[in-house]
Amino acid sequence: MRSIKLRFAAAALLIMAAGLSAPPAIADAAPPTRILLVGDSITAGVDGDTAYRCDLWNTLTPEYAVDFEGNGSRVGDCGTAGFDADHAGQGGITTAGWVADVGPGATALSYDAALVHLGTNDKNGVDFGWNQAYVSGTLEPAYRNLISQLRQNNPTVTIYLAQIIPCLDGPNPATGFLGCEVTHDGGEDNNGQPVEGMNDVWARIAGDSSTPQSPIVLVDHGLTAGDIKPDRVHPNSSGKAKMAAAWASALRPQLDANNASDQVVLVEPSGRWHIRIPGQADRTFFYGVPGDVPLFGDWDGDGLSTPGAWRQGAGGGFAYLTNTLPPDGGVGVAEVDFFFGIPGDQVFVGDWNGDNQDTLGINRGGHIFLTDTNGSGGGAVPTDYDFWFGTLGDRAFGGDADGNGRDSVFLYRQSDGFVYYTNQTPAGPGAVAGTADFFFFGLASDSFVAGDWNQDGVDTAGIFRGSNTTVYLSNTNASGGAPAPTDLSYTWGTAGWTPVSGRWR
Repeated sequence: MRSIKLRFAAAALLIMAAGLSAPPAIADAAPPTRILLVGDSITAGVDGDTAYRCDLWNTLTPEYAVDFEGNGSRVGDCGTAGFDADHAGQGGITTAGWVADVGPGATALSYDAALVHLGTNDKNGVDFGWNQAYVSGTLEPAYRNLISQLRQNNPTVTIYLAQIIPCLDGPNPATGFLGCEVTHDGGEDNNGQPVEGMNDVWARIAGDSSTPQSPIVLVDHGLTAGDIKPDRVHPNSSGKAKMAAAWASALRPQLDANNASDQVVLVEPSGRWHIRIPGQADRTFFYGVPGDVPLFGDWDGDGLSTPGAWRQGAGGGFAYLTNTLPPDGGVGVAEVDFFFGIPGDQVFVGDWNGDNQDTLGINRGGHIFLTDTNGSGGGAVPTDYDFWFGTLGDRAFGGDADGNGRDSVFLYRQSDGFVYYTNQTPAGPGAVAGTADFFFFGLASDSFVAGDWNQDGVDTAGIFRGSNTTVYLSNTNASGGAPAPTDLSYTWGTAGWTPVSGRWR
């Protein structure tokens, strides 16, 4: 199941729904991923800039809800409305200094991820003392102390360890400084003996200290001499952009996993779609025309839902699907079109055969027709399941109520205000699907959706209530006609908008 609007009209059951009309305070769905930014001036910025942080914010926030964390000075303004200036960087600090001075406050915060770029200042003043004994006996223990500190109060943090970006300072025989090439990436010390660089140590720690509970990801930002400012240390505009891109690429699997549940998407009558990103402006685009029934499904089996539209015409019902999520502010274009249904049918979405590809279903007065095929070229698609479930006036939608990986049919019956569902999809023709259970959720005029809101593999109920512009989600399909509990709620949208649901990222 990935979509369809249902209208509740259960005036006789207002007493049962009273708890939903005024629920207790409930946590927002899809909380932001909290990211601690650890480092020196390459993280904090210099001369009033924001280092890579603004580029990273601008890269992530069009798609993800994120919250930068840190106890550092909130300086610099990148000109982006809503930019989160929090960080835990301090100019000139060494790794050991960060652990002693910044770490206690920074690691007391709550965070899901930590981006670490530290070590550039660890070379300062060592000069003739830079040898393997120093690297193994002084630097490596400090680096491992940092990892332990990051995990102390946040034991499931994912740690992203940077390979330190290049600096352009060469060797100085007078002072014994070996040059950044050696201190960063290894070579020979002043006595001609092999010596590791800081990046070697970070790479070894990433390899031997990563755990399933708290993974460590090594990140190489790929900067070259042309990406460094004239001060020979800090990234210039191209360097900051490269750092942001590398951090974002490394973070995406975690961010996607944190947002793997189905989400409610709202569609205006004009065909303007709204995807909610908590704390940010909606991602919006146009798909379809006024009068279309909006659909949202994983049409190609790639794990992500994209828009569709069903349009009634003189010749029947035509589906227009795309496998591409339009960009923010864009206009989507249909990639697949086919015929399914006739005017007056009620169309809905689901994966009827468990192949991870959503297709369509239609409800014709309690007569259900499902197809396993998304056609092309405007031709008709076959009916693979033909059965009866419900009565005239019921509204049907797809969902996996038993967690077996195959969607079946939920329906809302306006005559009694209950949601009924079956776990059967008979091939038919003329078969009758048995009712597995039924429950109550919502009020008259609510618009209904179903989805897997908590990633447990079971689709449950959700509603959009236009009267107070609030989305209510339940993680439980109640039994025997009992009201389903409200587990999540948030205010969003405008009355008259249509909800659909699916995983879009």
